[in-house]
Amino acid sequence: MPNEVSELDRLAVMRFYPTSGQIEVTREFPEETYLWNKDFHPTPVEKRNWGPWTYMAIWFGMVFVVPTWFLAGAGFSFGLNWYEILIDFFLGSLIIIVPTIIQSHGGARYGMSEPQLTRSRWGIYGAQLPSWIRAVISMGWWGIVSYIITEAAVAMYVSASGKLSLLQGASPYSLAKSFPDIFWPVFVAVILVQVLLFYVSPPVKAQPPLKMLARAAAPIVALGFAVLFVYTMTMAHWDFSPITSIPQSVRGGEFWINNLAYLNAVIADWATMAVSMPDFTRFARSQRAQTWGQVPMPFLMTMVAAIALMTTGATIALGLGGGKGISDPIILAALELPGLLKFFVLAAFMLAMFVVNVFANSIAPGYDIANTYSKYLTWFRGIVIGVVISAALGAWTFYASGAYGFIYNWLLVYGALLGGVEGVLIFDYAVIRRFKFEAVDVYLSRGRFRYLKGFNPAAFIAFAFGTTVTYLWYWGWLRTPTTQFLYVNSWISAFLITGVLYVVLMVLWVIPKYQVFLIGDLKQGYMSAEVRKLFNPGSKKD
Repeated sequence: MPNEVSELDRLAVMRFYPTSGQIEVTREFPEETYLWNKDFHPTPVEKRNWGPWTYMAIWFGMVFVVPTWFLAGAGFSFGLNWYEILIDFFLGSLIIIVPTIIQSHGGARYGMSEPQLTRSRWGIYGAQLPSWIRAVISMGWWGIVSYIITEAAVAMYVSASGKLSLLQGASPYSLAKSFPDIFWPVFVAVILVQVLLFYVSPPVKAQPPLKMLARAAAPIVALGFAVLFVYTMTMAHWDFSPITSIPQSVRGGEFWINNLAYLNAVIADWATMAVSMPDFTRFARSQRAQTWGQVPMPFLMTMVAAIALMTTGATIALGLGGGKGISDPIILAALELPGLLKFFVLAAFMLAMFVVNVFANSIAPGYDIANTYSKYLTWFRGIVIGVVISAALGAWTFYASGAYGFIYNWLLVYGALLGGVEGVLIFDYAVIRRFKFEAVDVYLSRGRFRYLKGFNPAAFIAFAFGTTVTYLWYWGWLRTPTTQFLYVNSWISAFLITGVLYVVLMVLWVIPKYQVFLIGDLKQGYMSAEVRKLFNPGSKKD
């Protein structure tokens, strides 16, 4: 390979721990000012101490949130009935947790965050594209979630000040519209509190306050959801039959279009985490810890969806919301819960949304943005830039626009982008390299992941083709039943098209030309002599 760093003894600066399967990079690279800083250096094995309960708590805090509740109710707008919604919730969550665990494997094995892992697949400079895609989408969600936190805070103010009668409607936009003078200052305060947490919790210290936050928040959030659920169901004498009596309202081809769109919306809901989880699993004490901690996620998602549907059914039975029910849990809590119970539940919602913003929508963009120029941008500075991006995007307007706009113009749109990104990530790591690569080279400007001037052409070509084909119907370039099918399957379509094309391009072109050190085939995977010896020190093949 031309311009490769030939004098580096890779085996001397990488240590393999056979018991845990972890790799530790023992040398720093301060001379590589663009690719390395202390935040980006792999976590030392001695500081990888997060167990399965921490990861389960992270998912618990991220799943038990208002958008999950909202997304469950959105299924009725697509003509689905209650059990079809629950089936899609479980299948969609199950589908996305598989690439999430595969991507998490890299973080747990190498102690690296996502941007550094991505360099091995997209190239040391090419990794900027998927990282920025993830950053922009995550910060879009950051704005949506911050908006919901503000909703809960303002609902507390409105309740305490006796102004509930002034509330205009019961939509996610109602509080901002009815009380703008208090809503937007609180929104700014929510931003500042989140930034403060990251200032006192740098990732180089294994983020101890974040670990404590995840574990402490889970039971409080669960109790808040349980209180609203039990109180509402008790008011309705546990009658949620209006929800179960809502029939499937679409048939034939329309049913499958709507069903697949909803399924892919559920997949896209956590597609950012399928990229981002290495930012947390870099602290995992083992693969078993991160895997078992994440397996419950599909069951948690389905549980929240069931609670949301039953509670909404109870509000219909009670004649609330003009007989149409109340699907927004914040409005429901503010209007119906008594006294201090109301404030506890609203505070629990705020905590729940804060936790999801911390773990799903803030840490990852900080790494991504800082990765743009590691010499000057630390992780915290990346967070600050991300906050500015989030404010400029104003993505909460998608959430406030209703079910159709939220799914078709937000979840499915970015689902295709992340499907393409994850197609490259997963097919490269699992199919091409079989979970093994030269960890040290992601920090080397003249190392093995330079590809073509720092860019992996297979990744860019496959991504461009896979996402463009998926968007043909949405962009109006080619409106046929086939292109519509591809778009409503946005994440699945982009993931499979991009991933398969990527493998073909790597095997037939990029490996022979730019990765000549790789030896193997698709049956056994491709790896260099050093990597094979690192993982199999007694191998006679080397």
